[in-house]
Amino acid sequence: MLKGVLSKANSILRDAQQSLSVDSADAIERVCVSIENLNVSINKEIQQIEQEPRLNPQARSNAKRELFEKAGRRLEVLKDKSNYATLIEGLKTGAAGPRLGEKPSLPPKEDDTSVLKFMREREIRDRLFGMTEAQILSHFGESLFDGSNQLLLDAILNAPLGFEMLSESNLRKLRRSKAKRLANRLVGEPEVVQTVNASIMEIFSLAKKELDRLRKEELSKTFS
Repeated sequence: MLKGVLSKANSILRDAQQSLSVDSADAIERVCVSIENLNVSINKEIQQIEQEPRLNPQARSNAKRELFEKAGRRLEVLKDKSNYATLIEGLKTGAAGPRLGEKPSLPPKEDDTSVLKFMREREIRDRLFGMTEAQILSHFGESLFDGSNQLLLDAILNAPLGFEMLSESNLRKLRRSKAKRLANRLVGEPEVVQTVNASIMEIFSLAKKELDRLRKEELSKTFS
């Protein structure tokens, strides 16, 4: 349902990868992955609604409208969890913000698109399925907190809402650790920080506008 948004978001990401540092572009890429996660969830629920034989056309439309409303709230949670605005303000004053995630510092491969990263992260989450939090931390805790296992870290932090693999307290610690590393690289680059923040806010805005459009489209069917 958010195919157009993802296309525009990936275009923004490609521009950032060509004009910004790897670390700066990676912050934008993480947002793309979050939107991709949300899109997969929406498409799955839409399919369930379409295949529900007990729903008449009006009930089906109402269910879709409620889904888009819920997705809009989830989008706001994603935006709030990312807390980019707070981090950006902190970076401007030389202080590390609390929660913005950092992506890997290795040079990106040309075919390493956000969708491919999403698939890799989902595969990792599938492999960790069934492990307790204690087991995950016992096996991978050190590499998670020191940032040496970036792909695993991203897979855990980008888990869809409701499928978190660690407690919120440990997720906060991971976000804070990533934010500090990112801040150390971005402090002193206010123009870059503003560019990254503007790109991130644009992607969230595109997603919100599309969800609002889809919701209103279903709402109009109620009065037709």
